[in-house]
Amino acid sequence: MGHFHVLIGLGGCVLLAMSIDLARTLGWRRPRPYVLRAPLLDVPERALLAVLEHVLGADYRLLVRVRVSEVLDIAPRLRRRERERAAERLERYRFDILVCERETLTPRCALNLTPRRLWRKTPGRDGLDRICASVGLPLVRLIEQPHYAIAEVEARMREALSASAPPAQSVPGLTVELTKSPAFDDEPRFRIDPDLDLDDP
Repeated sequence: MGHFHVLIGLGGCVLLAMSIDLARTLGWRRPRPYVLRAPLLDVPERALLAVLEHVLGADYRLLVRVRVSEVLDIAPRLRRRERERAAERLERYRFDILVCERETLTPRCALNLTPRRLWRKTPGRDGLDRICASVGLPLVRLIEQPHYAIAEVEARMREALSASAPPAQSVPGLTVELTKSPAFDDEPRFRIDPDLDLDDP
C-alpha cells in the first residue's frame, strides 16, 4: 500500500512539471513588477523644458526630477534628532527642473510646477520654499500649462539667475593702489637735438 502512495506522489510531481513546462511553452509567464515609463515627462514638463532650452541656450544644463536630498546636505553641527528631522523633510520634496552651470553643474535655480486648478490663480507654496530660501537657491513656481509664454518664463529666469549670481571674489588683506608711472609723466624724459641729422651715416 505504501508503494502505491509513493507512485501516486511521483506521478503527481511529473504531471505538475509537465503542466508548468507546457504553460511556459504556450507563453505564460509571471507578470513583471515594473514597466518602462514612456514618455518620461508629461506634456507640461516637456513644454517647459523646451522653453527653458530656448531661453537659456547652451550656458546651462537642465536636470529633470531631481530629489532635493541629492542637492542639499544636512548641516554637520546639528544634533542627531535634528539631523533626522531635517533629512526626513528633504525626502518629501523634489525639483521638477534644476538649472545648473554647464561646466561645474553647480545648481543656480530650480523650477517646480503646480497642478492647474480652476480656483488657483497663483502657484501654491510649501516647506520647500523655506528650505530653498535658507540656502539661497531661487525656486521658481509655475502653474502647469500645455504651452508657456517665452517672454514670461525668460523674465522669471533672468530674475532668479541674477539673484543666485555668485558675488565677486576678493582676496582678504589684498589692496591695490594705482599710482602714476614716471614713464607717463607730462614732461618728456628725453630731448631731441634740433641740429642732429638722423640721416647721417
